[in-house]
Amino acid sequence: MRAAVNAAPESDMLGLAILVALNVADDFFRARQQESSAHGELNERALRLEQIVDDVLAQIAVKQAVSAS
Repeated sequence: MRAAVNAAPESDMLGLAILVALNVADDFFRARQQESSAHGELNERALRLEQIVDDVLAQIAVKQAVSAS
């Protein structure tokens, strides 16, 4: 709020308060979007790692089945 008052000292306080509130809300929504995006990327990476582990375990199972025959 002080930065807004310093930037526009002749503006009314209500207008500055609304501007500050809008800026805070914008910052919040941007941070939430970034967090959501990062969470989605982590889920994708986890799913890829899970698939890799499943593939390796399947290969091991096949090798063991062939060795047991």
